[in-house]
Amino acid sequence: MKKTLLAAALIVGFAGVAQAETSVTMYGILDTGYGYSNYKLNGDDFTIKATSSGLTSGIFNGNRWGVRGSEDLGDGLRAIFTLESGFDIGNGNHQQGGSFFGRQAFVGLASDNWGSLTMGRQYNIATQLTYNVNSSVAMGDMEKTFGSVGLGNRMNNSFKYMTPDFSGFKAGVAYGNPNTTIVRSEDVFGVSDDLNRSNWTSAGLGYENGPLTAGVSYDRLSQDDGKALTAWVVSGAYDFEIVKLALAYGQDRHGKLPGWAAPLGGLADAADLELPEGFRSHNYHVSLSAPLGGGVAVASWSRSSSNLDDYYGDTKSQNIYHLNYNYPLSKRTSVYAYGSYGTGLAYVDNLKGRELGLGLNHKF
Repeated sequence: MKKTLLAAALIVGFAGVAQAETSVTMYGILDTGYGYSNYKLNGDDFTIKATSSGLTSGIFNGNRWGVRGSEDLGDGLRAIFTLESGFDIGNGNHQQGGSFFGRQAFVGLASDNWGSLTMGRQYNIATQLTYNVNSSVAMGDMEKTFGSVGLGNRMNNSFKYMTPDFSGFKAGVAYGNPNTTIVRSEDVFGVSDDLNRSNWTSAGLGYENGPLTAGVSYDRLSQDDGKALTAWVVSGAYDFEIVKLALAYGQDRHGKLPGWAAPLGGLADAADLELPEGFRSHNYHVSLSAPLGGGVAVASWSRSSSNLDDYYGDTKSQNIYHLNYNYPLSKRTSVYAYGSYGTGLAYVDNLKGRELGLGLNHKF
């Protein structure tokens, strides 16, 4: 009997150690509400309008659920992983092109002394180190203006290394490439060649200490034909306690990176505008946020000017003005309101848009 009790105690003890060394956490965000949008394109002899209203999914945060975990390997080394799935709360469908873990899916090793190395589908460095000054949502989100920042910039088949924190400084580099596919020659086998050698490199440096946040990033995406897409961003924010000021400036060359969320609304087809190889843009973002009535109010202006007049004529710089207010009901639940107005959207002359809405955000 004593031996049985001793064995049971040892089993319980070992189980407790395993639980302490390994952790898996399930988490998620549910975000929805009422939204209204109106886009209008005036041509020389036509007018196109697109209006929508009703339940809107994922305004302040994209809806998601996921699991993340770590295992202590000893000597400060940990195995880490994240699997994160995005979905539309209105209909339950998967987002990110229908991929099950389309938001993130990676595994790697991490150390407080050596940093982390992760592999899989993960955000580029610009999104991790320069996008964090963004406080705007909907049309006012920075990703509607800058090519390399935003939650659409995920790198498939990627390796990413992030340094540990050095007195507030952190740097990172990432490299991703698709699976190379070679199809046999049409002359011999009756099928065409298909060789994909594109690759994506992302690097950056960030600083965060007290009220100051700053970052700089560079991205390069090579292509099978044409020049590589490049983008760089410099961003910074300072919290004066009464008000927080955030600034960002960047440039895109030879196009926008794939994650660019062009604010075309329901006029995406009517206002389709291809970006030529010689495309260049200058991007700006300014925002002010301040505590107000127990919540936080944000006002921002984003602008992107380009050289598209040299190719198409009658193009325009994009300007987006935005307001939003977020009020916490608890640590995990908040309500919000937002409104945006934009002109020259996606550099299309006479394309204007308005968005506004109310919503509820819950984190678990």
